[in-house]
Amino acid sequence: MCARYTLTAEEKELIKQQGYTLRGEYQPDPNIAITDVGFIVTSDEPDIVQRMHFGIVPPDSDSKKVDFSSFNIRSEEVLDKPTFEPLLRQRKTCLVLADGFYETEKLGDDKRPWRFVTERKIFAFAGLWSEWIDENGEPYRTYAIFTCKANKTVGEIHEKGRMPVILHKIDEKKWLNKKISLDELLSLCEPYPDNKMSRYRVSKKALAVSTKAKPNKGMDLLEKVTDDPRQENLFGEDVTKAKSPVKKDVPKKKQAKNQRPLPPTGDLFNSQ
Repeated sequence: MCARYTLTAEEKELIKQQGYTLRGEYQPDPNIAITDVGFIVTSDEPDIVQRMHFGIVPPDSDSKKVDFSSFNIRSEEVLDKPTFEPLLRQRKTCLVLADGFYETEKLGDDKRPWRFVTERKIFAFAGLWSEWIDENGEPYRTYAIFTCKANKTVGEIHEKGRMPVILHKIDEKKWLNKKISLDELLSLCEPYPDNKMSRYRVSKKALAVSTKAKPNKGMDLLEKVTDDPRQENLFGEDVTKAKSPVKKDVPKKKQAKNQRPLPPTGDLFNSQ
């Protein structure tokens, strides 16, 4: 976690937040997966939104082929990882712009995707970035997303109890600040508050990674599936509880209300 996320805002919404300048073409994407292009703000260029590929390629790599273990960074272990530790010490921090992310719940043989959003239209994951140079001197920039212990909203779906590090708006500039200590930087890697998040079911079409042969980038991936009994609103209140029907032959007998289902167990595709 997090292996799949979304950024579907309009270009003007993307760049107006802090006076960003957009470098390169922007295309909303409801299904950003490993090796896909994401939109990043770096500590080196904190006013620029630029395109990078999802999944770190280290600067000393033999090729730009991504290792599929390099798309997520466990915040508790980052200083022990040879791929990520040098980037953190060099303060190659970045903001990964997003407006939602997916997790998959597994119930038996059934997989059910969920989309998670916050109270903000656009937010930022904490990330690290890297630059690999090819034989012609052309740069290839890549990024990875930090993860931390999940809050309840995500943890009920994610069996391994992980979620991406979502930065509070006031902490985004701090994450890009090269002068603060590593301890202060890593202290920002905390679960996002449950009362500022919401989740909803989406179509199983969202399970498929988009390829050239089988594109899967339709905005219909964001649509809610309305048949789930655990749907909640933005502030975590159950909006699907309904009163049990009253039997006509016992009008005076009070009927019990439906009980809230137990939290599910499940796992995540491409989880970390």
